Amino acid sequence: MRKDKQYEEVSKKRLNNNLKKKFDTTTIGSLSAFEDEFGFLWGHGKKYSDLDDEEKYWREKWSKTRTTILDLGNSNLRAAQSEISQYTISWNRYITNFVIKDSEEL
Repeated sequence: MRKDKQYEEVSKKRLNNNLKKKFDTTTIGSLSAFEDEFGFLWGHGKKYSDLDDEEKYWREKWSKTRTTILDLGNSNLRAAQSEISQYTISWNRYITNFVIKDSEEL
């Protein structure tokens, strides 16, 4: 494999990995924020056996909703990664170019 082709593959893999981290952080962070604010409804942090009937009802609702959110996030991640696979990608890295000027130009 040519060096530039190899670099494109490494760049694409890097982008896919970073994209996955961002999708995961967004999805899990959102679920966590929702649990922090509304978890009392389903006894967040309690054992299922310690829940009252109303908490059990909301726990089931939350469980279904959480699963749907995770499934949608994963589905969209796969779609984004599939889209990326159709492109030629080259990471620009962190490059600094120094311009050297003659003392007369200063």
